[in-house]
Amino acid sequence: MTDTTAPSVPGPSNETARLRLRADQATTPISPTLYGLFLEDINFGCDGGLTANLVNNHSFEGVYLTNGTLPYAPLDLIPDGARERFAAMAPEDLPLPPTTPAGRHLDQLRHWSIDGGRLESSRQSAATPGATFARVHVDDEQATLENQGYPGGFPGMALDAERPMVLSVLARTDAFRGTLQARLVGADGTVLASSAIQLDAQGWQPCHVKLAPAATMLGSLQIVVTGVGSVDIDEVQLVHEDHWGAGDPRWSQGVLRRDLVEALGALAPRFLRFPGGCIVEGCGDGSHFDWKKTVGPPITRRAEYNLWGQSRTDGDYSQSNQIGFYEYFLLCEDLGMAPIPVVWAGDSCQTRMDEHLPLESAEFAAVVQDTLDLIDWATGDPSVSHWAALRAAAGHPEPFPLHHLGIGNENFGPEYLAHFERIKNAVDRAHPGLTVIVNGGVIRPGEKADPAWTIWGKDQGVLIDEHFYNAPAWLFNSTERYDAYPRGGASVFLGEYAAHVGYDLGDRHPAVPEDMISPEPNTWLSALAEAAFLTGVERNADVVAFSCYAPLLNLVGHGQWPHCLIDFSPSHVVRTANYLVQQLFATRIGEHVVPVEGGLPANVFASASVGDGVLHLKLVAIGADPVSLTLAIDRVQDGTATASVIGGPLEAVNRLAFEGEPRMEVEPRAVDLEVRGGSVELILDPTSVLAVSFAIVPLGPVE
Repeated sequence: MTDTTAPSVPGPSNETARLRLRADQATTPISPTLYGLFLEDINFGCDGGLTANLVNNHSFEGVYLTNGTLPYAPLDLIPDGARERFAAMAPEDLPLPPTTPAGRHLDQLRHWSIDGGRLESSRQSAATPGATFARVHVDDEQATLENQGYPGGFPGMALDAERPMVLSVLARTDAFRGTLQARLVGADGTVLASSAIQLDAQGWQPCHVKLAPAATMLGSLQIVVTGVGSVDIDEVQLVHEDHWGAGDPRWSQGVLRRDLVEALGALAPRFLRFPGGCIVEGCGDGSHFDWKKTVGPPITRRAEYNLWGQSRTDGDYSQSNQIGFYEYFLLCEDLGMAPIPVVWAGDSCQTRMDEHLPLESAEFAAVVQDTLDLIDWATGDPSVSHWAALRAAAGHPEPFPLHHLGIGNENFGPEYLAHFERIKNAVDRAHPGLTVIVNGGVIRPGEKADPAWTIWGKDQGVLIDEHFYNAPAWLFNSTERYDAYPRGGASVFLGEYAAHVGYDLGDRHPAVPEDMISPEPNTWLSALAEAAFLTGVERNADVVAFSCYAPLLNLVGHGQWPHCLIDFSPSHVVRTANYLVQQLFATRIGEHVVPVEGGLPANVFASASVGDGVLHLKLVAIGADPVSLTLAIDRVQDGTATASVIGGPLEAVNRLAFEGEPRMEVEPRAVDLEVRGGSVELILDPTSVLAVSFAIVPLGPVE
């Protein structure tokens, strides 16, 4: 394998291919929203990840999935390679608590332990109607309440000697005489920080305590109650003082983990699709994502089980809704992304079950109204709209921009299509000009498109959402997928994709060793396949209007989906090889496609674009041998152009464990290319991606 630590230089044994790029021949317009993000609370991406609050079950509202009761679709509907992942766990293998209703159970005290006292949940005179809180009874003069963070069961909070923390607690001490103390405790039992919690008034009182850890390690939070009586506790929040949004009055409710937000921003995303994903649909019994439960003060937000708890013991995955629609929209505003919310269409997750609300039912009429209320919440006038007033009260009286709306996720069939049409018609009447997105299904090997194209393919006011998780060979062989898609009607919203499932390599990749038939997730091979595919996406960026990778975030060692864009631990964030490819493509993109003239060598893919006086070129080499190229570029400025190159062994993976430092096996490197007389000579390393931007001399005025 070629050494990727130093740039290649042309060698006389290579047969050189010649390509020409003419910026003044730019043709296809490129969608300004081509590259974006898809965020779903899977793999602890939100709770336990993007939310800055390190406390697990912070509001004592824990709702969890009862494993063994969740029905699934027939196995022939599940993609090859994913069947085991989607298989239901055997009920006899799980300690199942009582359910209410079937599939859902309440465990308000989960992830909290007590030493030296008694702990119970209560709703008696809660701080807000319907809320649950914890009541600590002190029997032996002292009780210690402890939370270990995410995912639970061992110390998982990142304590950093260089990053002070703030603890916020809502407490009531009317029936208690004594003192409260907050402590940060390392995994070895060492107390790293402590401070008194001062409560002087009657009734529910908010309290804020600053804690500065004396060392850096994983640990837990303790609240020590010393005295006689009982203490009521709710809304426990432990965040790093430098969290995203600190000091910004808009971020008055949920707050975010800074290093993860910065990693998202570095991808230069143009839009954000949220909140899912399968959690939008749910699994019946009201478990779908209800956006109305996620806006307003956090204390009023109610938890719901996360269906991805199906692959965790005892269904241990609860959505706290600390990251709700207000936080999603604020994140879009901060990172310059267009918000693209996805609303429930009245259909369950059809890879798990197949339930649909009757089209003419009052329940489905409420679904339609919920969609209209969402648009009102985001864009309405707070002086006349109840929902817009909630937005203003949170700190954002100005309307959010909203131009696109997803209706359902991975739904299909006549019931869904009827639901979509009914919701679309209501949106068109109330908010003309807003573009809606219809599900195009999950694209499997051998399939071209979904019936949604037959129905909506000629409608310019519709985007069709395609998803696929296929082997790298499928992506290598699908670079021309969108070449023949019809123009002038609906555009493609590529809402989820990745080169991971099956790893049937086919015959397109001569450099693959035998031991790569079933590699681990996020290998350089998968990223290379995605890079090749994206050259075809860019060449067809007039019909592919949006694209976003999936899933986005993964708490290492505790995920439910094995192949994600960003891995993180409590202390670190790792950009996978797939992330590096996405970043490379999204940060070097123009406004119009530039044709690449001349025959591309075998096993090389290319795309080029121009905008703002810069020509961007991407070259993807998937073969086992170096490739020598000469580029002839019209109107290019002579000098040095710095290219970014990513490459490495196909099995290379950027690695991160729950504890410890990252180990990077794939990283970009800079290579200087010399431009002389409009010509550039270079060599592509085997299995590598190169991206370079050239300054173009502007055309003079026409006389």
